[in-house]
Amino acid sequence: MTDVSDDTRDAGADATIRACLSLDQPRSFFLYAGAGSGKTRSLKDALEGLDTQTLTTLRKHSRKIAVITYTNAAADEITRRVKADPVFQVQTIHSFAWSLIEGRPADIRGWLERNLKTEIAEIEVAQAKGKAGTAAHDERLKKMASKTKRLGRLAEIRAFSYAPEGDNFGRDALQHAEVIALAAHFLTESETFQNIVLARYPFILIDESQDTMKPLMEALLTFEARHRGRIALGLLGDTMQRIYSDGLRDLDKRVGDFEQPAKQMNHRSRARIIDLANAIRREDDSRQQRAREDKPGGTVRVFLAPSEGTDRAAFEAYAQAEMARITGDPAWQDPETIKTLTIERHMAAARLGFSDLFEPLSKAGNLKDGFRNGTLPAMRLFTHRILPLVEAHMSGDAFTAMAVLRDGSPLVDKRIIRSDRGGQATGLDQARTGVEALMTLFEDGRDPCCAEVLKVVAEHRLFPIPGQLRHCLPDYGSVAQDLADNIDELDLDTSEAIPPTENNFTEAWTQALEAPFSQVARYLAYVEDRSPYGTHQGVKGLEFPRVMVIADDARTRFKGLASYETLFDVKPLSAASRKKADQGEETTIERTRRLLYVTCTRAEDSLALVLYSESPDTIQEFLISKGWMAEDEVVMVEAGTFDQEAAPQS
Repeated sequence: MTDVSDDTRDAGADATIRACLSLDQPRSFFLYAGAGSGKTRSLKDALEGLDTQTLTTLRKHSRKIAVITYTNAAADEITRRVKADPVFQVQTIHSFAWSLIEGRPADIRGWLERNLKTEIAEIEVAQAKGKAGTAAHDERLKKMASKTKRLGRLAEIRAFSYAPEGDNFGRDALQHAEVIALAAHFLTESETFQNIVLARYPFILIDESQDTMKPLMEALLTFEARHRGRIALGLLGDTMQRIYSDGLRDLDKRVGDFEQPAKQMNHRSRARIIDLANAIRREDDSRQQRAREDKPGGTVRVFLAPSEGTDRAAFEAYAQAEMARITGDPAWQDPETIKTLTIERHMAAARLGFSDLFEPLSKAGNLKDGFRNGTLPAMRLFTHRILPLVEAHMSGDAFTAMAVLRDGSPLVDKRIIRSDRGGQATGLDQARTGVEALMTLFEDGRDPCCAEVLKVVAEHRLFPIPGQLRHCLPDYGSVAQDLADNIDELDLDTSEAIPPTENNFTEAWTQALEAPFSQVARYLAYVEDRSPYGTHQGVKGLEFPRVMVIADDARTRFKGLASYETLFDVKPLSAASRKKADQGEETTIERTRRLLYVTCTRAEDSLALVLYSESPDTIQEFLISKGWMAEDEVVMVEAGTFDQEAAPQS
């Protein structure tokens, strides 16, 4: 009889994956790997476990194994683990999609032409139904003009460009959503394209598959079904840890014909934390994990306080002190050794001081995901162009300031420098003038609003202005024309992929641009996980000895994204959520449960949940009756105990 240890209990799942990666009989699989199960290790072991003959055959025929990750950091880690062997093509999803379509300008041009014509026709229909003289009417006119201009210039483009991790400007540039849509289209509609992919890759492995963008994932599933037995599509992930709204919600139900190995172990957390995680997801999919025998114990506490009248800072300091006493771990009183997580970013935005910037953009449907994860091109103008330039000048670092300009400013583009015309200032001189004008906004410690900063950047052409922001600059058209008249070699036009039905993004940006510019740095620190508060996106896959999760529904200005009080039966499910449930869509309860699971499962040794509610008693009853918490694990405080006057000093 074979001894089974914690280290070998999931060996069967890993063996199944290795068997699927056969050149003779490739089989697709979906690996369920819950929190702390060692998913990345399984991927690495599967890749390292490929026999020499398989690797030799791949190299002989110039074939590769595609390994798709969600972040650059994950791609770098996997590349390191496989020792940068070129037979493994490790990329993010956007990089992979671009690698599929790059070098096919005629096909791309044809797709763009059809797509632009469709979008223009849809705008025209909306325009015919709308009222003249309204903001929406004017916005549609601008969109039609922009798309018509782009359509007319398609024939001039010899090759398209795309930066998977950066900003995409210029008439030849493709946008992120377009690259995903193009790859999805060719995977399902072009037989020639499909044969090229089959010849190039015997295996396509996707990490964090639950968050892979829905259009591309659906295309890959269709592609796999059409060519089953010729390619293995390997999906790794956990639908309970889906973070982004553009993932395929029912992925686990779409892979019934796949091999479905599952990992039982959680190697990260102590037993008590795993018990709570199992309880949280029991009503979702009933998957349960096992704790390691060498990781018993662990501490979980819930601290409940009334939403009204509670001094948050004092109560959270009290919770930390109690955790230090209960666990015997003094590090709980050192903020540097605690990872504080929030389910909803609005709370972190308020506490870190970038709510004015956050609130408008986080509500706009087509903007919210890109803004929340830091990839929105219009926001990157501020975070990756203007902010570094301003900070470099404030610190007297002329070298870095020039590097920022050379990286992103058309004024110091080599074509501009070469186009110096008699009697005109060179691009460098114009750039210096523009930077001086920009820095005058910050004189005497002033904190200008983002709109003021944007206006100066546009007037002096320091950086290209993304399409979403051009609508917020009434006189941008004259600026762009002036630029075109003087520098006809450079085209700064871009048409961002915004559906014609999306009418609120200009209003959202107009409101957000009223935020003080200082909020840009706070926002950037948050999305890059350099602030005291972590995001559930930023920490997914990471682990920390001590975790504090804070939930505070009362401090949100908009509803529907997540709600602890709905999850814990304090408030009923809204009519909108009930309608979504009837239509098979995700509800507020399901979303909140997932985010709670992700945050709680970051903890290794001890976990504190700090909850503010209009009815703490109801939450206490819920937690105990559902078996999530024991009575002595819930700490309740009365109203007024931590009010502004009575709160103890933290």
